[in-house]
Amino acid sequence: MTEKESKYYDRIKKELVGQKISEVYYEEINWETDDSEFWEFSADIHSVDMNVIFLLDSGKLIQIMWDSEFYSYGVGFTIIDKLEKEKEGFKILNVSESKNWKKLIGKKISGIGILWDISEGITTEYENDRIVKSENTITKLPQTWELSFDKNKIWIATLEIKEDESDNYYWADHLTILFSNETQEKYKLCENASSQHYI
Repeated sequence: MTEKESKYYDRIKKELVGQKISEVYYEEINWETDDSEFWEFSADIHSVDMNVIFLLDSGKLIQIMWDSEFYSYGVGFTIIDKLEKEKEGFKILNVSESKNWKKLIGKKISGIGILWDISEGITTEYENDRIVKSENTITKLPQTWELSFDKNKIWIATLEIKEDESDNYYWADHLTILFSNETQEKYKLCENASSQHYI
């Protein structure tokens, strides 16, 4: 485990594990097409352009997002001061009353699993159409969080599901929340994880 990974785990444990969620918000791009929402992909999947925001019972606002702390696009988070409901080009939706979140409101986050994905490849540098440097590289990012609430689990992943399911995007500038283990198994989040760490 690297020092960077250790600090990441420590932050997650300190800010989220043992906390209760009071409200849940999605930050979406405001497409200004009509009043319909695109985040409800199915009964067990919510698809979110930008961020998932938890208001904890402690009063803290935790913004879960895709970021480049390790590599684009991994699951990251930050503490924010307030909900910016008037941010140009975006909208904030309170989804606390949706059937998926309602059963988790007021429940304690008993643990979080970090599902890492590792990709090995070769990085090549060119100058005037000639290779000047070539080296083996390893890229590792936290692609999915598995949040446990006593008997319930959900998964938040940098995954974008397309209508043609053979063309899904992992490592995406997008968040997808899966609310059932059957759905998680369908998209093989745990099965395909290169490594897992539980807090």
